Amino acid sequence: MNKLIMVSAILVCHSMTSVAETQLTISPSLLHFDYTEFSTTDSVLDRELGWLPGLDARLRHPVSSDWFIAAHTSYYQGMVDYVGQTQSGVPHTTDTDTNLFRIGASIERLIYTKTHLFLSAQSHRWKRDIQDNNNISGIDETYQWMEYSIGLNSDVFVSHQDVINLEAGFLITRNATLDVDLTRANLGSTTLDLGNGSGIRLNLLWQRQYKENARYGLSLFFESWEFGRSNTKQTQDSTTIVFVTEPRSETRNIGLKFNIEYSF
Repeated sequence: MNKLIMVSAILVCHSMTSVAETQLTISPSLLHFDYTEFSTTDSVLDRELGWLPGLDARLRHPVSSDWFIAAHTSYYQGMVDYVGQTQSGVPHTTDTDTNLFRIGASIERLIYTKTHLFLSAQSHRWKRDIQDNNNISGIDETYQWMEYSIGLNSDVFVSHQDVINLEAGFLITRNATLDVDLTRANLGSTTLDLGNGSGIRLNLLWQRQYKENARYGLSLFFESWEFGRSNTKQTQDSTTIVFVTEPRSETRNIGLKFNIEYSF
């Protein structure tokens, strides 16, 4: 009986230690950025494509055996190709200096064996600097919005060393604004309200146990969302009367992450 009590105590202590483990994941990443704007007749106005290097970080902590909380952030920066047209419809190509930053938090609950339901909220900031080219002035734009998502993630394969996890989520975009800066062309600036949208995010993760408290692996992900057409506003501090409107847009990104996870 004493041996049984001792074994039980050890198991309980081990379980409590497992519950207390916090996971920190650092992920050097590569994102293929794909952004398209459409006219009111759904013809393509412009498109931006390119690879952006970046870094992701995630901190996840179990608050009980069934509940988990996490905080996450990412940053990507680089030049992408811009193919579009001027306001008068003349074809135009240039480069866009692109900075993407997001930060957010999520809560998860174990609802079935190795399957979690999650709710997440995160803030996005996208700085878009369309470069001057061919005697055509560029534009500085800053997008900001909130994203709310719900979804499931599940371990679809587990072995002694390896885990394969699949995550799928539905998201909505809300409270999106766009700061438009046309001062390079002496046309002023203004802030527009973008229309709400929705999207999805998919993530396929492979992990391998490296040490007792360390794992490494790869993630392949896809994410998409949209913004509705904005309101129309006149710019301020302009030398002429200028009205601007942001078209409806879609974003379709794919990416690859190399994950290094530590438990403590």
